[in-house]
Amino acid sequence: MDLAIFELDHTLICDDSHNLWLHWLISQGYASREELSHYRLHAVHQHNAPASGVFCPHYAARYSQYLSQTLLPMSGMSCATVANWVQRFIHRDILPRVYPQAREKLEWHRARGDEILIMSDSGEHLVIPVARRLGADAGLGLQTGILNQRFSGTVEGELTFHQGRVDRLKVWLDARRPQTYQQIFAYSHTLYDHPLLEFADVATVINASEPLQKIAAAQGWNSQHWSRYPRLQKTAC
Repeated sequence: MDLAIFELDHTLICDDSHNLWLHWLISQGYASREELSHYRLHAVHQHNAPASGVFCPHYAARYSQYLSQTLLPMSGMSCATVANWVQRFIHRDILPRVYPQAREKLEWHRARGDEILIMSDSGEHLVIPVARRLGADAGLGLQTGILNQRFSGTVEGELTFHQGRVDRLKVWLDARRPQTYQQIFAYSHTLYDHPLLEFADVATVINASEPLQKIAAAQGWNSQHWSRYPRLQKTAC
């Protein structure tokens, strides 16, 4: 049996699940636009993230603070209430954004009898339900604080990002022993997943940037382009 690891954001779906979640909270009246406008993930990446993809401790601290702030709208809410929100969110904003090629690849791994793990730096309150809806076996994401079955609004544990993603994966693998995998496949679009792609036996970059494409070519990794509307793309070509 093999293990297939998929990055969720911009790999399985054509958007960022965390940003989509924030916009969903606003659209439903659970948070105000003013409250969340300065927490948007793309702004953090554009203005604070090193262009090289090196995840320095300073950026890690700022990123952790950002994630904590974006959890505030759920602070004090019951797990059951948020779980209901998430199901509505997945139906409206996640499922329509899944790449057709991603669905095919997920089905390919299921047909082979592989286990499928979806990873993201979004909270596990999003990642695990999304993984279930997509037919994956498990999901790993940001660990959010829970107290008396209510969200505390805090971040717990190591970030599921850059090297932290590999560290979390190793803990997950250790917990599954004596289950072993013949090969580990990894799929990601981002330069920040360089450690994860190197850890895998079979790495595939999806819609990769030029820097990641160069690394993929040097490492002999697979490279694929996935489109939300592949038929239109073929027609345009």
